[in-house]
Amino acid sequence: MNRSPACIAPLALQVNGFAIPYLMAKLYLTDQWGRGDIMTFRSIVLAGISAASLLMAGAASAAPSFVNGGFEAGASSGWDFMDATNTPGWTLVSSGSFPRLNLNVASGGPYGNNNDLRQFATIGGIEDGETSALEQTISGFVVGAKYTLSWLQSSEFTSADVLHVSYLTGTASAGGDFTSNPYPGSGQFWYGWQTESTTFVANASTVGFRFEGGSTSNYEVGVDKFELSGASAGVPEPTAWAFMLLGFGGLGAMARRRRAMAIA
Repeated sequence: MNRSPACIAPLALQVNGFAIPYLMAKLYLTDQWGRGDIMTFRSIVLAGISAASLLMAGAASAAPSFVNGGFEAGASSGWDFMDATNTPGWTLVSSGSFPRLNLNVASGGPYGNNNDLRQFATIGGIEDGETSALEQTISGFVVGAKYTLSWLQSSEFTSADVLHVSYLTGTASAGGDFTSNPYPGSGQFWYGWQTESTTFVANASTVGFRFEGGSTSNYEVGVDKFELSGASAGVPEPTAWAFMLLGFGGLGAMARRRRAMAIA
């Protein structure tokens, strides 16, 4: 039976069942490789380690994303009540005149500036008489992985406009209240923006998010650019583990082979 690396290398791609243990056993039982075989095997080892690194890096950086997280998918004429047409991707919760889709001053709108692009959202508070909210449910999370949620936030008229962040489904992590910096004054409503963030651990592949005006004592908080960044402590996928086993097991086999040759 031909036991050269060229014949058994395809087993490295079979990460199910006993493929990897079988490959390692074959490598340790092979004692008749020539120089060419060793060079080929070395290439396989390096490819395995490289593939594992790429797979793990991809798993660590990938993350689901919000639909219309920057509120640019619909069109605002200036200061419009949100609906399914001008704000696709979001579930809108309202008992009054908010939430609203805003076109900033630089783009011809009446209020706000210095946000991410042209448009942003405002979520109700004191002028609404009630609180309003934006909700969205997103799929594609890795169970047990930790993610970062970030967004831009701004005050309308006070020093304490608050956004309440909570999770509807998919995580046991706590949300929280996030307070905007004071507005600059002189009628510059929603001009000063800050980046806020929080982390959560997914316990399901689908997570529901809710963003709500903090209380009826606040004016309307401005929000923009909701984003998710990848798992910072995710578990490597089986494919990555398989290639790591191949790479590091192969290095051990090479060291064993060299010691055997030195003794001979």
